[in-house]
Amino acid sequence: MVEKGNFDKSKMPTSVEIVDVPPDNDSNRQLVSAGVTELNKDELYRLFQFRNLAYLSTLSKDGFPHVTPVWAEMVDDFILINTFEESAKIRHIKNDKRIALSMVEQNNPFNMVSIKGKVIEQTSEGADEHLKKLAKRYLGIGKYYYRKPPHKRVILKIKPEKIMGLSIHPAFYFLAYAPWAK
Repeated sequence: MVEKGNFDKSKMPTSVEIVDVPPDNDSNRQLVSAGVTELNKDELYRLFQFRNLAYLSTLSKDGFPHVTPVWAEMVDDFILINTFEESAKIRHIKNDKRIALSMVEQNNPFNMVSIKGKVIEQTSEGADEHLKKLAKRYLGIGKYYYRKPPHKRVILKIKPEKIMGLSIHPAFYFLAYAPWAK
C-alpha cells in the first residue's frame, strides 16, 4: 500500500506513458511518428466538403478574439462563410480584415486545419442561395429555419495566407500516447 505523500510514479505499473514532449536526445527511447502527415490540398478540401464546423476568429474592437462556430465551404482556394449583415463578425471585419479559422473533422478529430487569412470581399449577391446550399450540407435540408426575416445575408470571401494542418489516420490514434519499450 502506498502512503499518502509517498507516491512513487516510477514504481507504478503501466503499459503506457503519457507525454507531451519528445524524450531528450540522451534517451534510448524513440518518438514514433508513423501515420502522421501534413494535410495536403485534397485533404484540406475534403474537410470543407462535409459537415465539419469551422471556428472563425475575428478581432473585436477591444482587440480580443471573438470565436464563432460557422458553416464554411472552400471554392477555388477561397473560403466562403455566410453570415448576416448586423453580426459581430461583420462589425469586427470592418475594423480589421484579418481572421483565423480552425476546423476539425468530426469523425477523426486528428484531421485538423488552422488557417490565417483576410476577408477580401463581402457580398450579399447570391447569399440566400448560398445559405440554402450550406443548410443542405450541414442540416440535410435545403432551408435554414432559424433565419430571422430582417437579417440580410452576406457571404464573406476569405483568402487563406497561412495554412497549417495535420492528419493522423485513425489506426494510429494510439500514437498520441508513447508506449515505450523499457
